Amino acid sequence: MSLYIKKAFDITKDNIILAQPLIIFLIVISFSFAGLAQQTNKILHLIFLTGNVLLCTAFFAGWFYMIKKGIEHNKKVQLDVFKNEQEKNSASLALGKEFFPGVGEYFLSITYTTIVYLIVYALLIFACYKIGMYYLPKPNIDMQQFMAAANSTPAEMQKYVYSLNFEQLKAINIWMMFVGGSAFIFTFLTMFLYPAVFDKKENGFNLFLTPFSAFNRNIVFVFKHFFGSLGIMVYLFFLNMVISVLSLVFNINIILAVVGLIISFYFMTYAIVLIFLYYEENK
Repeated sequence: MSLYIKKAFDITKDNIILAQPLIIFLIVISFSFAGLAQQTNKILHLIFLTGNVLLCTAFFAGWFYMIKKGIEHNKKVQLDVFKNEQEKNSASLALGKEFFPGVGEYFLSITYTTIVYLIVYALLIFACYKIGMYYLPKPNIDMQQFMAAANSTPAEMQKYVYSLNFEQLKAINIWMMFVGGSAFIFTFLTMFLYPAVFDKKENGFNLFLTPFSAFNRNIVFVFKHFFGSLGIMVYLFFLNMVISVLSLVFNINIILAVVGLIISFYFMTYAIVLIFLYYEENK
């Protein structure tokens, strides 16, 4: 697994152009979601929500395609296909031109797969809620107060936590472990779903079957390479925790905050490169 971790790092480092669409997308989507939050009309809210979903899937189609091409570019580098460093760098920069062809080719497949994924994920959360209501202890808290505290400052959240008794805290922790564990398992079992979508030869041309055939290959791949997949999942989970802690620390200074933002962009790109690389080289 260490070989893939290092190779993914080298691909991300040598093809930093892969992070450019992510930066632009996050800037655009932040304004787009701000517009969504300001909509009070239900019809306009639905239109903005649909537009945001389609914007996300268009980005996924183009960005993932770029990453797939970046992995193919790395294979050419390993085979010494390029005559000199300049030719290699030019080919690396040319990866940016692959974004829109990826949108055109995979937009419908990615959109349909994402919609199915979100529906299944929503059903999972609903099932967790129903199971929890039957088998888990009830925290007996006001959910509006809880959500307000969770979205407030750390000091307000700490004040709210201190107002709860031991049984309530115990019940909340059990619920968080149950829902969080279920989400972790679901994420693990669908970790290679999007790389599987890009197996066009395997998917054929049946749009309706794309997410289901991709999920089938994804789940077979996960169990076939169970420990390697689990190792990557745990590794990325650990890195995400480290990045999250660093982001909190870096927020004390504007310059450090910018550095933390750059590290976050790099990490997100690196994580997707690692997932696609592991799938591409083991499928």
